[in-house]
Amino acid sequence: MRVAEIAELTGTTVRTVRYYHSLELLPVPAERGGWRDYDLGHVARLSRIRWLVQAGVSLETIKRILDESEAIVVEDLAGALSAVEEHLVEVTRQRDMLAGLLERARNGAAVSPMPPRMAAFFDRMEQAAPDESTRTAVRRERDLTDLACYRGQMPPEAEFLFTDPDPRHDAESLALYSQDPAELSDAQIEQRARATVSHLEAQLSPTRLKDLASSVDTEAVRSLFHLIARLEYLDPRLAQALEREFLATIDRWRTGD
Repeated sequence: MRVAEIAELTGTTVRTVRYYHSLELLPVPAERGGWRDYDLGHVARLSRIRWLVQAGVSLETIKRILDESEAIVVEDLAGALSAVEEHLVEVTRQRDMLAGLLERARNGAAVSPMPPRMAAFFDRMEQAAPDESTRTAVRRERDLTDLACYRGQMPPEAEFLFTDPDPRHDAESLALYSQDPAELSDAQIEQRARATVSHLEAQLSPTRLKDLASSVDTEAVRSLFHLIARLEYLDPRLAQALEREFLATIDRWRTGD
């Protein structure tokens, strides 16, 4: 039979058949009457090739499977299966991520790497900001939080520090955003760090704080502040004071003091 016939029989194209010839996957038949004459052996081999392609096996691996020993075939098939399973894990992760993003979009929430609770907090802060300077400070922290979540440097427990709307707590947060750390003295910086942590403490019960502190990885907290320092997001004095205050407070939460 001619090349067009073997391509039709095996559900592929003439171009693909010729490509397999170039890779030496499919033997080139002898000519007869000026055209390549394919026989049943070619059809059977091409069918096996297409079947393995549909199973997700690479062409390089297919060549070895068809031409090598049984031991090599088993090894190659095991490797191909492992690759497909890894791909399946990644596709499943993507599916779950897309489902979550779709749900957030349907609910009118921002499409962002950060958890919905965090995104809702920053939405409120931006809307309630009394001036552009405060709004800019909120947006900068939102961008930093977005990046930290994307990079996996935001401790998962941090989500629970962003509570539901509360007029008093929201007002206190806005007041902190409105301060310019560069204008504060060293003593005021320390006071600002304590005020920030105290503000978060006031939003959760002692039991909840102890649970969060017990699960948080302090190295993850240090990693987050390393990112903050690298980006020069905060006044260095405030970043260092906040890191010290958070780590000391986590120890205190763990003991319930």
